[in-house]
Formats: sequence, C-alpha cells, structure tokens
Amino acid sequence: MIYGVGVDLLSIKRVERLYLKYGERFVNHVLTVEESEQFQSVSRKTHYLATRFSGKEAVAKALGTGLRAPVTLHSISIISGEIGKPYIFFTDYLKIYLEQLGVDNLFISFSHEGDLLSSYVVAERLNKK
Repeated sequence: MIYGVGVDLLSIKRVERLYLKYGERFVNHVLTVEESEQFQSVSRKTHYLATRFSGKEAVAKALGTGLRAPVTLHSISIISGEIGKPYIFFTDYLKIYLEQLGVDNLFISFSHEGDLLSSYVVAERLNKK
C-alpha cells in the first residue's frame, strides 16, 4: 500500500551558485558524513549535491512532514551503489519515527534534463496500521 509520494524539482544552477558561494559550509549543511565521504570521490560535485538535496526534499514530501524534526537533511542519507542506483538510509531516530508511521520502504529515483533535476520518492506501507 502506498503511504505517500514525494516529488521535487530543482534547478542545478541554483545549487551550483550556492556551492560556489558557500563551499564546504553548504556541503556540510546538505550532506551527512556518509554522503560527504562519497562526495569526495565523485567528479560531478554540483550534480551530487543537487540530487541529495532534492531527494531529501522528496522524502520529506512523501512522508508528509516537510524538512523538520525528525525528518531533516542530516537524518536522511542517499548513497549510490556501485552502478549508481541510489539507496536511502536513515538515522536510528528517524527509523523509529518511520516505524510509528508504519512506513516500511522508501524508493527513490532521479531524472534530469538540462538544468532541471527531478526527484521522486514512494513511501510504502506493507502492513496496515
């Protein structure tokens, strides 16, 4: 059963301007420690930052909370697998909140064309609660 769907649309150039202006301060604002480690090895830094920021916005929308505790930029990690598939991970505190909501799985997908990036998240509830 679908619990919620979240969609976010973001200008990659907007993220580029913020990254150029604030540098590491912006990186630390958006990324978790795990994401920061992966960020160091990617060649398309702005694209990586944009996907993580937009993806986290889409997660917050799928959950119906917006970005506020316990759903924050640092309670969600989006890590790319070996072939680029994004996986979503949560802090323990957010995992407990998801259990209370009855949300069992979240799926994420990105798409981009030119300067625009879209993020889609589906939150799934397996058991009716």
